[in-house]
Amino acid sequence: MGKNVVPNAVDLHKKDVIPLTINLIKLLPKGINIFPIGSAGQKDVSSDADFLIDASELMTAFPTATLSESRKALETYFKNIGLFAARTGISVHVGIAINSTDVIQVDLMAVENAKEVAPLHQHDYSENPTMKGGTLHAIWADLARMSSTPGHNSVMISPYKGLVNRETKEFITSSKDDIAKIIIGPTASSCDMRSVSAIMQALTPYPEKFSAILNAYCTQTETV
Repeated sequence: MGKNVVPNAVDLHKKDVIPLTINLIKLLPKGINIFPIGSAGQKDVSSDADFLIDASELMTAFPTATLSESRKALETYFKNIGLFAARTGISVHVGIAINSTDVIQVDLMAVENAKEVAPLHQHDYSENPTMKGGTLHAIWADLARMSSTPGHNSVMISPYKGLVNRETKEFITSSKDDIAKIIIGPTASSCDMRSVSAIMQALTPYPEKFSAILNAYCTQTETV
């Protein structure tokens, strides 16, 4: 989301990720676990911190008729303990202090099976700190369009679910290793999905896919 919701939020430096996480855990209602995603802790500086939380845990902490209402209840909970909080889409944004003056924007995204899908949003920025996770997801989506799996025909990536049948939206798998084997090739693994350069290297044995991704993203690999 970027730090554009919580007023006066500052950038998050890698050294402050652990204190931020500790403070967040202390403030969350009992029973809600967090799963870090995005660039926080991976890049020297990030604009905010992103975490997945499990929909079932949120609805247990705040029993309501719908997940949307539970997200609203979490927003209200934060406000009641004196924190800035707001909602957009599936996210609850909250300002979490790391010291006496600085506040970081934390985005909490409540989704089903958070632990299982979190790896789909955890990337390796070491080779290119300017890479954006959205670029990887776009490449995965293009590869999925060029792929199929027995019994499911065409497939697509659902960001907070995993691989699904494109026509029926039937769930196939959230395993990053299994997805890599389907959209890249049978010898691929989750390691091959970690960055743009890793994907390109893994696609070398598959000229059609390699050319398609190269033509679409070759000018972006060093800048996104």
